[in-house]
Amino acid sequence: MLRIFTQSLKVVTIAALSVVVLATGVWAFSYAAQIARPEDAGAPVMVTVFEDQTDVEIADELAAQGLIRSTLLFQGQFKMSGGALVPGTYTLRKGMSVPQIVDRITGAAPEETVVQAASTAPESFDITIPEGWRTEQIAEEYERLGGQGGAAAFLDAVANIDRSQFDFLAGLAPEESLEGFLFPDTYRFDGDDATVNVVTMLNTFGARYTPEMRQRTQQMGLTIHDVLTIASLVEREARLPEERPTIADVYLSRLEENWRLEADPTVQYALGTPQEWWPKLSGEDLFYDSPYNTYQIDGLPPGPIANPGFASIQAVLVPNDTPYMFFVAMGDSGEHAFAVTAEEQAANVDLYLNTEE
Repeated sequence: MLRIFTQSLKVVTIAALSVVVLATGVWAFSYAAQIARPEDAGAPVMVTVFEDQTDVEIADELAAQGLIRSTLLFQGQFKMSGGALVPGTYTLRKGMSVPQIVDRITGAAPEETVVQAASTAPESFDITIPEGWRTEQIAEEYERLGGQGGAAAFLDAVANIDRSQFDFLAGLAPEESLEGFLFPDTYRFDGDDATVNVVTMLNTFGARYTPEMRQRTQQMGLTIHDVLTIASLVEREARLPEERPTIADVYLSRLEENWRLEADPTVQYALGTPQEWWPKLSGEDLFYDSPYNTYQIDGLPPGPIANPGFASIQAVLVPNDTPYMFFVAMGDSGEHAFAVTAEEQAANVDLYLNTEE
């Protein structure tokens, strides 16, 4: 009888120790996962949990999306939680701990983290942001495609985003706009959370502005903000891709010589309204009182006037080496005539802008 009791006690002890070891192992792995955060921590990832999907299947999906490193760790945490998968579409973020992910997809997290099917906004939608759009235009497109909260919600997300998670915004004053940093591209937007979409665009910018480009920026004695400001002018002026590096060179040369940039798009930016974001200018408009009017101010405007694409950014970082100091549009062709002297520029203006006189 004593032998049977002793054997039973051993079995119970081993079982209890197994539970402790399992729990400790899951905790240890979870802790390690939390401290080994990925470089793209904070990047949003949309994951859909379907009816009758198993924890094994969702673990494989999470691993494929880069949200977890170990499917076994996830399954162990899932079983310990005692919860069940709740079907729905979730916005998860790179760097979330396994317990946080389990809480989200089992309904233990707050309800607002789930994209509810009953929402009037689409769960997600494709959106194309052209190069050279100002932030308000992106906000209007977000609203047009059904984004929750409309343009106001998008603009609010841009204004109030947590900038500390983006190293390229470190030198930007809190009151300065994020104009220029919202990288133009085609995205899959979250229909219910404008903040997630702003994070996606900023993460894209951070990835596309490579370490080599950052090094080149420093070599030129510029900041990223400076580069984007000049690139936004190039984006709004250039119609032919091959002219971008030459237009960039003209602006850089004028800055080097302490000349005013005299860029029409900066005046358009200052005068733009929801009725017409890029209005046609008159001669009087060039005297409009604004810190963005580069006919009236020295140096760069306070910041970018639009969100430039990769080609315009590259044009600023690797401009053509030319003697040109002026350019003027040659009618509606999109081509520009470039000039070295003021006399050459005046002749080009007479030729291409004063043809009706």
